[in-house]
Amino acid sequence: MNSIDIAGVNWIAAIVAAGATFFLGGLWYTALFGKRWRELQGITDAQVAELQKRRPPPLFFGGMLASYLVLSLAIALLFQAAGVTSAARGALAGLLLWIGPAAAIRMTDHLSGDRPIGVLAIDSSFQLIYLVGIGAILGGWQ
Repeated sequence: MNSIDIAGVNWIAAIVAAGATFFLGGLWYTALFGKRWRELQGITDAQVAELQKRRPPPLFFGGMLASYLVLSLAIALLFQAAGVTSAARGALAGLLLWIGPAAAIRMTDHLSGDRPIGVLAIDSSFQLIYLVGIGAILGGWQ
């Protein structure tokens, strides 16, 4: 295992990975699955408007982007320590991060909640795609 050095992180790759995830999320939860996701959750247009009042778009979207940046940086540090240096190995590591932490945590959340299985499928498939994508970007962009 290699040492972890924040100075050795490819910050541009981490920022691009975070941005790509942010934009994929926007597409995922609007044009692709937004309507179905809200239907499954029982979220009305009035509830969306209320949420936007409590969490204005700059705060909501800024928080999402910041979260994806933190995630990308943490994965970059893990990759540095593990010696992940190719897009294929990065994508595989992203898959393993999804199978292990992300999917397992998502499943325990689902089992303890009262949401339809479709919500789990939409959310989990988004996480799978973005973790594999972040892995490929960070692994391949040295």
